[in-house]
Amino acid sequence: MGCPLEKKQMSRFDTLLNTSLPFWASPDMALAMPQPPLILASRSPRRRALLATLGVPFTVQSADVDETPLRQEGGLAYVQRVAALKARAIAAQHPGCVVLAADTPVLVGRRILQTPATAEAAAAMLRLQSNRRVQVPTAVVVIDATGKERRLLVPTWLKLKVLCEAEIAAYVASGHWQGCSGGLKGELIEHWLVKMYGSRSGYLGLPLYETAKLLRAAGLAVALVAASEGPAA
Repeated sequence: MGCPLEKKQMSRFDTLLNTSLPFWASPDMALAMPQPPLILASRSPRRRALLATLGVPFTVQSADVDETPLRQEGGLAYVQRVAALKARAIAAQHPGCVVLAADTPVLVGRRILQTPATAEAAAAMLRLQSNRRVQVPTAVVVIDATGKERRLLVPTWLKLKVLCEAEIAAYVASGHWQGCSGGLKGELIEHWLVKMYGSRSGYLGLPLYETAKLLRAAGLAVALVAASEGPAA
């Protein structure tokens, strides 16, 4: 099955610098090199927005995989396995495409916090993370057009302040916890963060430095300067 993706033409200068060509290659030769289509295997709006900043055209197709942790499976092993399952599921449907998948759970001790299904579950997860140091690792997996799989694990740690019941209730009532691991919507709870170590974009769902590195290895031309939505008014 082919990839329904329109290729976006880059400038000659950008394409030449982002493509693995001999030193004597001309910009015209760079533009002549085909770019395999990219598919983001995720339904996350945040991952879609982050990936768009890298200047690589892509389509989106979410992967329906079983994300249940295996018995006695550690959090870091879990996140890498699930991200790989997502990438492989979409790559099997679209040979010849580059597939990008990621997974970002919240780990509290040995507990793996996935997306809460109910408001009650979200509140319980927030209470568990209150005044705790939690780990938010992101595994990024890229399968290139030849089927070669590459992956990187990006660790991030954070500590939330003590959350009172009024704060938890107001946040849960807002509905922002829906679709977010551990119930945390990163860009909306930064005023709760006491400390953070690691990748902010990874914490939001897609570590951009590592993602760009994997995409280049898969033969895609990543923008020399990341796109921006502009400063807030």
